[in-house]
Amino acid sequence: MSRTRKYYEYPGHVISVAVAFSVVDIVVVVLRFWARKVQRQPLKADDWLMIPATLVTVGIGIIEIYGISQKALAHQTEIPPGFEGSIDDLETPQLAIKSQIEWAYCQMLPLALGCIKASFLFFYMRVFAIQKKSATNKLLVGLIVLVVSWTLAFVFATLFECGRNFWIIWSSQRNFETRCPGTVKLIFTLCLTDFLTDIVILCIPIPLVLRLNLSNSRKIAISSVFLLGGGTVVASLIRFIMISGEFVGGYNITPDNISKRSLPNISFLSLDNSSRNIAIVVGITGCMYWGMVECGVGVFAACLPTIQFLFRKQIWEPAIKKARGISNSKLTGSDSNIIYFDQTPDAIYAKAHEGSSRSTLPAYPSSVRSDDSIRKAYAMWDGQIGVAS
Repeated sequence: MSRTRKYYEYPGHVISVAVAFSVVDIVVVVLRFWARKVQRQPLKADDWLMIPATLVTVGIGIIEIYGISQKALAHQTEIPPGFEGSIDDLETPQLAIKSQIEWAYCQMLPLALGCIKASFLFFYMRVFAIQKKSATNKLLVGLIVLVVSWTLAFVFATLFECGRNFWIIWSSQRNFETRCPGTVKLIFTLCLTDFLTDIVILCIPIPLVLRLNLSNSRKIAISSVFLLGGGTVVASLIRFIMISGEFVGGYNITPDNISKRSLPNISFLSLDNSSRNIAIVVGITGCMYWGMVECGVGVFAACLPTIQFLFRKQIWEPAIKKARGISNSKLTGSDSNIIYFDQTPDAIYAKAHEGSSRSTLPAYPSSVRSDDSIRKAYAMWDGQIGVAS
């Protein structure tokens, strides 16, 4: 009858995830706009959609922290002294705040996810759909229309889940289930369709990348960047499994209510003290936790293909040049034989033959040409990333 609390149901874990993803998402979105400026590429829909996606994601983190501060999330349900009825009829300020936060979250989640999904699709159009009449462009446009419709449908469906009687949402569990019987099915459908669309969007760029005129290693590298968005699929899958347990009558994501679906005809007083402390954990925390993870990872993954340009140009390539310069200095043994990587192979060869006293060529590694090869290899990728449709 009792269950062990999961790590994501403790206040510390929820707050850490909310703060961490909020900060990281703000940083990567700023870097995304900076990358566009450095690349001298215009800002398009895929960039602008990251602003509402980030704001809503941060908003989800804020309401989670507020819920914890009010003991409405990640805390045990407080039972008033002398209460002897069914917990389905219990109405307290704590449960009312929990229901209000849950209602707000159910509207913010599809809005954030919709912006993230649409940003991915618009980015694919920027990179792959150069010709507007191509089959790829038509497919992406159709998916964008589908995502926009999906977002609006679930935002308004959760907003009016009890019609215009909003007060029912934060009344007792029994009243809510009686007056709003379709809520569980609605949330189940939201999680299922979210998971399925994530898989479709994640798989779209793979065949498109394989068609590019690149080496197999470059194709794998580029595909891996896009596949990092798989983190959102994992988070949506976990949340879908939790909701599925509630829908089919297994694992109850809201054990704080001890609803009649999971414990029929059992009152709160029939439970022993140990079971009370575990069973009445505010279980909606788990669902909100993984929703925050999905949004946070989604914003990061959507920005990664763009900001990788900054990391490579500002950090990775300079570090490689410095490391090679040091290595070559050790190989040649003197300043006169240092090979600089901004020189051409002809210049290096000419320098090696300077002076009549030099009888042997300087030893330089076979990777001298590799720096120019790296630039050429990345040039096609940067051109694809920055191309204007």
